[in-house]
Amino acid sequence: MMPELGARMYRSHIFALILLSAISLQGIAQNIPSPQQSTDITDRELFRMLRGGTYENSRALDYIGKIYSKNFNNGIVPERDTLWAFADIIEHFMFNPPGRKWDVPAEGLVIEALKEVAAQIKEQRPYWDNAYKAAESYFSQPSPDNAEKFCMALPDKRIPTFDYDGKVRLSELIFDFMGRKLRISDPPAPDLRKNFSIIEKNMDQGEPYAVGIMFRLFNLSDGAVTETICFVLGELISKHPRLFLQKLLIHEAKTEQTAFNHSGCILRMVTEWGEIPEAGNDPVKYKEIYNARLARRIKALESVDDPDLKEIRDRCLSILKKEKDGTTSRPLLFLPSQPLVSPCK
Repeated sequence: MMPELGARMYRSHIFALILLSAISLQGIAQNIPSPQQSTDITDRELFRMLRGGTYENSRALDYIGKIYSKNFNNGIVPERDTLWAFADIIEHFMFNPPGRKWDVPAEGLVIEALKEVAAQIKEQRPYWDNAYKAAESYFSQPSPDNAEKFCMALPDKRIPTFDYDGKVRLSELIFDFMGRKLRISDPPAPDLRKNFSIIEKNMDQGEPYAVGIMFRLFNLSDGAVTETICFVLGELISKHPRLFLQKLLIHEAKTEQTAFNHSGCILRMVTEWGEIPEAGNDPVKYKEIYNARLARRIKALESVDDPDLKEIRDRCLSILKKEKDGTTSRPLLFLPSQPLVSPCK
């Protein structure tokens, strides 16, 4: 009798625990705002989702798609690429006017931003058409003249939307390597980059406008693409240190302080090597090769004695030396925090 009673009591306890867990989970689910179920979130929460990981990005796009389909598109949710374009413009609205109060309902802000989508795309179409033609000319004939035209056709500041309307795909033309599945930590090998590698080759030859193109591509990139740009610009230091510093200085001058993080982007740029295949799986060998490469960059930068470049040179040197000594606190690379005004305006 006692074993049977014990078994019944054990089953009762298990049932009670399952019931309590179900009730708790139901309560938690009711208290977590979901874009699919509710639009009751703040602009700050939406911003965090847009700047979060893949799951959070997906939640943000679902949220935007729900509002768009309800208010503008007869219940039809647009494709993901279109939603990303909307997200860019919405993010731009979050910072306009500068200094506005945060923690307001996101739905009203999203609706106001979406009203501007069609006008933004129409306004920027001639701009992206021109940039696409300049890119085609450069990739077919990468002369210094075509490099200059291509560089000047690209935005020198980050703008609130890009070619996501499905007609002008400048991003696919330039970042042709992104069709392959790559880990963010693995800059693609040159033989996997066709158009993009043309810019790299011109940079290696010391072509100033090719370097200018690469810096301006920061304004069109994020994620793995930004990692790759940092990787190829970092390689430029040992070969053409003065040219690197000149273009970096111009890039900073064109970019607001809130949109270019010295301890983030510059750090990643001057110390980025991607993988070192010759080290294999040996961490000691990896560190030896990495430190030797850092030393070459330090030596190259120390050879630049231009007074106009001293401040930015010393900043880069400080980062490299701390990295070599193992004292760098390496932050994650992130997008500029404030989208900037379109050059079309």
